[in-house]
Amino acid sequence: MNHLIYICDDDSHIVRAISMKLRKAGFDVECFPDGFECWEKSRQQAPHMIITDLQMPRMNGLELCEKIRALETTRLIPITLLTGKGFEFDHDEYMQTLKITNVMVKPFSPKKLLMQVQESLNLTNDVIG
Repeated sequence: MNHLIYICDDDSHIVRAISMKLRKAGFDVECFPDGFECWEKSRQQAPHMIITDLQMPRMNGLELCEKIRALETTRLIPITLLTGKGFEFDHDEYMQTLKITNVMVKPFSPKKLLMQVQESLNLTNDVIG
C-alpha cells in the first residue's frame, strides 16, 4: 500500500510542483484548494500525511490543523505547514500547540520537502527521488 498524502494549497503552481515530486517518489497524492475541502476529505479517509499552506480561503492552515488534531482518527497525522510569512510567523508556538511536524518557508526546495515527508513517515531508508 502506498502512502496517501494530502496537499492543501490555493497556489496551483506549488501544488503541481509538490504533487509531481511526491508522485515520482511513489506516493499517492490528493490535492485541495483550501483547508475546508481537505478537512472534509480527511474525515472520510484519513491520509498518512498532510502538507498545507498557512494562508488559504475558507479555512486556513492553522484552522485545518486544529480540526485535524481534534478528531481521534486524524490527531496523529504528520503535518507540514507551508508559509510565505517567514519571520512574521511564530513557528515554535504552533509546532508545540498544534503538534505540527514541520514548517517550511516559501520558497522551498521540493527535494527538501520530499526528504521531510520521508522522515515524517519513517521512510528515511527509501531512495529519494
